[in-house]
Amino acid sequence: MSILLTPARTARLFAAVAAQQQAFPSKQHPVPLPSCPACRRRPQQIVIEAYGTRVDFDQCGHVFALTREALLAGLAAQRAV
Repeated sequence: MSILLTPARTARLFAAVAAQQQAFPSKQHPVPLPSCPACRRRPQQIVIEAYGTRVDFDQCGHVFALTREALLAGLAAQRAV
């Protein structure tokens, strides 16, 4: 069962993922992936479905559904990073 993510939480999540990806090549101070919004566990992998309707966290198994508005907010936040 999927948990619905609000546009604001999606924006924060996408911005944090974008920041992590930009810092990833750095070996000095790696930026960790953002924690799961439901349980706060830090994942090793976050999968964002190609159509942008679902986000899966690998360690805890939480699955989040995104509305169109949430996806758009997330993409806008990702571009702003």
